[in-house]
Amino acid sequence: PALFLSGFQPVKVLKGRMSLGGRGNLIFRNTLVVLQFAVSIILLIGTVVVYNQLQYIKNMNLGYERSNLLYVPIRGSISNKLDAYKNELAQNPLTANFAFTNIVPTNVMSGSFDVVWEGKDPNTQPVIPNLDVSEHFFKVFQMNMAAGRAFSKDFKGDSSNYIINEKLVKMMGLSAAEAIGKPIALWGNKGTIIGVVKNFNFKPIQQAIEPLIMRLNNYGGNVVIRTQPGTTEATIKALEKMNTTLSPESPFSYGFLDQDLDNLYKGEQRMGSLFNLFALLATFISCLGLYGLSAFMAEQRFREIGVRKVLGATVFSVVYLLSRNFIRLVLIAILIAMPIAWYTIESWLNGFAYRINIGWMVFIASAFTTVAIALLTISYESIKAARSNPVKSLRSE
Repeated sequence: PALFLSGFQPVKVLKGRMSLGGRGNLIFRNTLVVLQFAVSIILLIGTVVVYNQLQYIKNMNLGYERSNLLYVPIRGSISNKLDAYKNELAQNPLTANFAFTNIVPTNVMSGSFDVVWEGKDPNTQPVIPNLDVSEHFFKVFQMNMAAGRAFSKDFKGDSSNYIINEKLVKMMGLSAAEAIGKPIALWGNKGTIIGVVKNFNFKPIQQAIEPLIMRLNNYGGNVVIRTQPGTTEATIKALEKMNTTLSPESPFSYGFLDQDLDNLYKGEQRMGSLFNLFALLATFISCLGLYGLSAFMAEQRFREIGVRKVLGATVFSVVYLLSRNFIRLVLIAILIAMPIAWYTIESWLNGFAYRINIGWMVFIASAFTTVAIALLTISYESIKAARSNPVKSLRSE
């Protein structure tokens, strides 16, 4: 504005002969309007899609019930008093629904090339993640078996048996029922498949479910407790007391499985917040510019509007006259923004193994919202000019 105003010739300004409607200025103004609204539309669409994807992740069925799962890493001398720890957990109704696992199954990184079964192609060496879990793991996590059974104290041989997931069964070229009783070996330790668990996510949603082999856990690692609703604080105090009794030298710590899952998507959540902020800022700035331009155009055409009103023009026709050019610019911005928004959002969503599909309703709703915002922005000055008294604009003519 300073450079623009400093370019005026004082003589012309004082004589009222200043012209602000040059072709160069007009093209510059129109370009700014189109670019600003194109950015606003892209950010608006991005905000909706990011929010929907995060909600999809949050509510997606992982193959187990994620809520009310509390875990405690086993440290210090508790490892040598595991039977006593199990008794303490079982006797307290707050902690009786527990299981042990070497890794909390939110982001399992460990895996092995050394998994062998009958008919395996010797030329392929897939990395197969593995978990060590106790007998009640599937009950605590509320997982479903596709075939066979879970580990059980009633079967002494389960220490050398295995449970696999449906993904590994498919890799073996078998059905879930056919896999039961088949031999399999992990790190040279031969055993039998006694159960096939339905697929569940043990890695972030960005990654597809992988094959998984599970063996019996007899050494601890982490204890996972399914708490009863409304008893979480009391359960934590009970666990802390057990830790103090059995391993006073070790600090007590705990975590919540659903919070760990949320932490895996902090980057996406942060991006969603930034999209919200910048979409609001971009739309606000665009509307400020549009409001200024509409006021400027109304002032420039003040006498013309007076003449039209004297000749019988209605408020609607005057508002349409002042608004149509701006709406045309917004529509051009929509046409530019749509393909850019679609390409950008598709590229982002392709980073997820499990994702939403972008429907055209998101683009249509964003277009209508943008047009509505633009109309609201310019309507005040347009209606004000349309309802002005023509005598004021024509009295000096």
